[in-house]
Amino acid sequence: MKKFMYTAITALLISCNNDPRNNLSATGNFGTQVNENEAITVNDALTKLNTVQEFKATVTGLVKEYCKGEGCWLTLENQGGEPLFVEVENKAFILPHHINGKVAVVAGKVLQTTNDAGKTEPMIIASGILIK
Repeated sequence: MKKFMYTAITALLISCNNDPRNNLSATGNFGTQVNENEAITVNDALTKLNTVQEFKATVTGLVKEYCKGEGCWLTLENQGGEPLFVEVENKAFILPHHINGKVAVVAGKVLQTTNDAGKTEPMIIASGILIK
């Protein structure tokens, strides 16, 4: 039993040390290059979604939450409303650890989706994310 526990703990430590996110810088550009000079606010993006179903944009905001497992999503803070969900397109790149509260500039497609409960929610499918 001791040997099994030692082996299991060793395997866990080795797998955690092999996490590619451990080698990423906490800031920088991930995915396609993002031009932050074109960025609009989360509120501007949500306002535009009232008039069109989807559009390409660069949106900036504070990271409220992020995927701690695979590094494939985050949410942007929305003052006075629900956070804006951001999903990495086709899991083409991963995001670093410890990005809560950092500024993110997200380039991609802004659209309305329908969740499992049938509720419509806005989101961005990101081709690139700049973490500052």
